[in-house]
Amino acid sequence: MSNYQHYVKNHLSQLMSTLGLNIAYTRAEGDYLYYRDTQGDEVPVLDLLGGYGSLIFGHNHPRIIARAKQLLDQQVPVHAQFSLREGSGELAKKLNQVMQRELNSDEEFAVTFANSGAEAIEAAIKHAELERVLKLQDLLDEVTLNIESVQHAIRVGEAKIPEHIYRHTSIREQVFDVRNFEELIVGLINHNTEQLVKRPIFLVLEKSFHGKLIGSVQLTYNKNFRRPFQYFGLNTRFISPNDPAQLDRVLQEERVVIFDLAVNGGEVTIVEREIPIFCAFLIEPIQGEGGVNLLSKEFAQQVRKTCNQLDCPLIIDEIQSGMGRSGTFLASSQIPVKGDYYTFSKSLGGGIAKISATLIKKSRLRKEFSLVHSSTFAEDDLSSGIALTVLEMLDDEQLNAYEKINASSRALCEALVRVQQKFPDVIRDVRGLGLFLGVEFFEQKDASSILFRGASYNDSFGYLLAGYLLHEERIRIAPPGSAPNVLRIEPSLFLTEAQIKHIEDAFARLCQIIQYQDALHLAFPLTNSQRAKPRLSIDNHHQDFTAKSSSGAGTSLTRPVRKVAFINHLISPELLAEVDPSLQHLNSEELRNFVERMEPNKKTAPFPPVRIQSPLGVAVDFYLYPLCVSSHQMVSYLSDGNLDGIRDDIQDRIAAAQEEGCEIAGLGMYTSIVTNNCTSLKIPDMALTSGNALTIGMALEAIEQAIADQRVALDDMTVVVVGAAGNIASTYASLLSEKCKRLILLGSERSGSLNRLQQTLHTIYEDTWQEINSKPFHQLGALAKRLVQEPLIQEWIECKNAPLKAIGKVIANALTERHGTDPFITISTDPELIRQGNIVLCSANSAEPFLSADDFGMNAIVCDIAVPNNVHADIVQQRPDIIYQQGGIVATPNGESLHPTARAFLGAGQLFACMAETVILGLAGINRHYSYGAISKQQVREILALAKAHGFSLASYKKGNSL
Repeated sequence: MSNYQHYVKNHLSQLMSTLGLNIAYTRAEGDYLYYRDTQGDEVPVLDLLGGYGSLIFGHNHPRIIARAKQLLDQQVPVHAQFSLREGSGELAKKLNQVMQRELNSDEEFAVTFANSGAEAIEAAIKHAELERVLKLQDLLDEVTLNIESVQHAIRVGEAKIPEHIYRHTSIREQVFDVRNFEELIVGLINHNTEQLVKRPIFLVLEKSFHGKLIGSVQLTYNKNFRRPFQYFGLNTRFISPNDPAQLDRVLQEERVVIFDLAVNGGEVTIVEREIPIFCAFLIEPIQGEGGVNLLSKEFAQQVRKTCNQLDCPLIIDEIQSGMGRSGTFLASSQIPVKGDYYTFSKSLGGGIAKISATLIKKSRLRKEFSLVHSSTFAEDDLSSGIALTVLEMLDDEQLNAYEKINASSRALCEALVRVQQKFPDVIRDVRGLGLFLGVEFFEQKDASSILFRGASYNDSFGYLLAGYLLHEERIRIAPPGSAPNVLRIEPSLFLTEAQIKHIEDAFARLCQIIQYQDALHLAFPLTNSQRAKPRLSIDNHHQDFTAKSSSGAGTSLTRPVRKVAFINHLISPELLAEVDPSLQHLNSEELRNFVERMEPNKKTAPFPPVRIQSPLGVAVDFYLYPLCVSSHQMVSYLSDGNLDGIRDDIQDRIAAAQEEGCEIAGLGMYTSIVTNNCTSLKIPDMALTSGNALTIGMALEAIEQAIADQRVALDDMTVVVVGAAGNIASTYASLLSEKCKRLILLGSERSGSLNRLQQTLHTIYEDTWQEINSKPFHQLGALAKRLVQEPLIQEWIECKNAPLKAIGKVIANALTERHGTDPFITISTDPELIRQGNIVLCSANSAEPFLSADDFGMNAIVCDIAVPNNVHADIVQQRPDIIYQQGGIVATPNGESLHPTARAFLGAGQLFACMAETVILGLAGINRHYSYGAISKQQVREILALAKAHGFSLASYKKGNSL
């Protein structure tokens, strides 16, 4: 783990690793960043991210570096606070000259310097609020003076008070009754006081980004940035630039008035005075984080007109779009729209200085601002000198910066448009100004590749593409934070024809990969493999993913279709190649590394729903919500006790299903185990089930069917239950004890396993005692009939003196004491006992098969319900005498099938029993938890009856894999 990940941004580093963006760069020059590969060789990467627009002159431009060295050699003061800082004065003068030329105006600006773009915004809104408060104070002073003047006019007889004035509704709300002028004044003052303390309103555009500091983050549209800090918040109204009428509605909704008094025609009148509730309107000419969106001329003019009407400042954020990046010094001058405040940063520092500037028209400047706002690190001569050099370089006729920017822009746009024309189904749009461009890709929510589909679902598709471009094409790029399907391109003005050709070819290959859904090329760099990529060609794996499986039952429905969900995970990483066939050239280790690399973001897109219809005229839509996590990882969470994260992931999947309208969520495989059979989850208004009851029932049916086919009797057989300490297997054992001759409960050698086996043993005996007490002899199961013959049990029956507690433990101890060993049930951790089993039920929680053909006795019936299986797949070839079946498989009523890439071991028309239980509960109209915590024998019998009623049955099995 790098020091950056360990000490600085751990979670972000994990996410970067997931996407293959965890590179430590060692050198930067021009348009290139360099890192060292595993052999120590330097690898150049074309940097199109460009410090989010900070590198209009590229990395470490020689002229800027030389100036920085010169300033350091001159030992210019960095900290000379509370003095005349001429370095910043020279920079402010140059900024004014550039702005006056750009705006064709002689208006001067006061400049406030800071260290970052977000601080520039903070300074701008801080001044805007100072401006508003001072205007508000002036208005309040005017109203106070007017009231006093009216009072004087009444006293000297120059004004009369009309009777109807006391009926003014808003004032009457402030006092119980208005019967005289003094009470009128009280009501008026109370109303005004209530209005004057209302928080100011900032008008901001949807998809905006203005920073992440405590004030500026409230002006940023992305709710993920803003919501955690909303209670600090500014009062912000976000306006859609595509809905001009919305702005007028907001102005009307937020209008606030106070009451003033005046004398008209000798009568006192109440006058409404609108207060300056709107503090400022902020816009970006080009919304970078919002997806490289250009502000339209028409809407910009409406914004300017609104600000003029409200007398509130228009703040134009040129932090990313300014400094020539758009082809002119101000991107806003190309719209055109003029602001009252401007903010700059990023390229102002030449790629090495941390500096920003807030420019405020002197006609709006409040002199008090310089006394109430300051910054320790602002206005230093070093940063100011570097920034001044940057401005001089932009104006340098020999460098011809603006012409270079526009020429490179034309060539790059033409190249990207050529790619779009070749792949119109992949690239939605190419847009931007100058060297501030965006390439928008179509969403991949219906992609046949689960990798593309999942990335789109998680809003990380652009980052996935960025990982490919970095590792395979040596291009560094990234999407904006609020537009995950857009790749933002911000190179330096020195972009060459060769580099543009490199970009065009790389994007063409990328689009071919997306069009063909060939995820191998994006996944392979994330496998940590040391071999060459196993396939260089881009192969076509595209298929229709959107079609739903239909029931074909043809029966009319008696009620609306319900929605149910199932939370599953990868049984093994190798199955990922079945889910996404383009990954079939990856070996097992590579697939495992890839899946484990997805650890920070396991959720992927749900599969299209399958409609499953019952012969009783009801139907459900069955949704799969997968987690990209393997059984190995699940086992590691359990062994480490690190369950909070995976439980949160499962809970998040269930919440997503609930938003889709699902009423029941089923868990299976390890999702039920890591949640203690659903009991660790707390999700209101959502029924949960682990599916264990039907899994048990179907396995028993499979065993009974195999016994019938063999024409043997279960009551003559020894049954071994592997993994008997688990929730499912303990219920199996209890049910099987009713029919078999002898029971062997086998646990693992892990700590605590023997204790859990003893608890299972005691539970079986306690259940059997309850059976003895509640049924006549001829209805008793095999174990109960044997126990009745034991002296202790006969005494309890005759004397009615059975203990009230720990009955199972008492019975087990008595049997051992009388017989030396328990004659009916054996508990052990010795796998050698498996050979004694005529029937072996495998239900252990293991990430890998651990039972081989040599572990079983002759002619054994082996029912393997574990997922992943406990038994190695070659048992059929190695042991033809054995009947091997996977009993937890259910046939759907009408052959309804999961999507082919979601079936894992399943065949067409089949579901795992845990999945089928979820469906059956939906069909039966059950809205409560079902297989939740411990499973009772009654639950097993009940769910089997429901399964039969709704047309579900045991999937046909064969010798070997029953799927």
